Amino acid sequence: MRGIPRFHSKRISGHFWRATFGICAMEMWFYSISIMNITLATALSFTTPIFSTIIAIIFLKEKAGIRRWSAIAIGFIGMLIILRPDISGISNAGWIVIGASLLMACSGAMVKGLTSSESPETIVFYMSLFMLIWSIPVAIPFWQPFTIAQMGMAFIIALCSTIAHLLIARALIKTELVVFAPFDFLRLVFTVALAYIFLGETIDSHTITGSTVIIASSIYIAYREAKLKKTNALKKKAISPI
Repeated sequence: MRGIPRFHSKRISGHFWRATFGICAMEMWFYSISIMNITLATALSFTTPIFSTIIAIIFLKEKAGIRRWSAIAIGFIGMLIILRPDISGISNAGWIVIGASLLMACSGAMVKGLTSSESPETIVFYMSLFMLIWSIPVAIPFWQPFTIAQMGMAFIIALCSTIAHLLIARALIKTELVVFAPFDFLRLVFTVALAYIFLGETIDSHTITGSTVIIASSIYIAYREAKLKKTNALKKKAISPI
């Protein structure tokens, strides 16, 4: 049994900067959707997987061949099919979203770096701690009392967010960031499905087509990685001494 995590870390500065990039990205995102069309903001936010791949190649020395780049490009095309953003409507506010996407990609790269020595629980613990500290001075000027219903909703959001970050950290322990990045486009598919179920938003032919493209891209890269790992395992077995 693993027991109760003690959250001991010798890389506090890494956790601090990861949380700093994350809180800046979050604040920029929330601000952007308050001053621009949310559809366009969402479309621009899906530049994160592209930034993630570039950062992983440059700073983490990961390799991304033509197939991985193709998976990212195809996923991005699927996103555009669904959202059909009005490019002529991009204003200076659009750069705020792109900046948030870049910071989020940097945060993801930092998480990948931390996974070499830190457990997922430790990574999420220090992220929550430092982001709470950063949030306090920003929240105080706008603070309003919570109702019971809002407290319940906040709890659900916090729970889902924590579980998501734990799963992401575990995924990054087992794979490279360039492999993980294309799956980020699946968030849009899940968003569309949940909006249809809970908010009654309709699904048109563009949404179905785009979602199919995104899912196909993710399945392809997962298949390629599984096949590559199997090939590498067979090679190691073949050259290992008896």
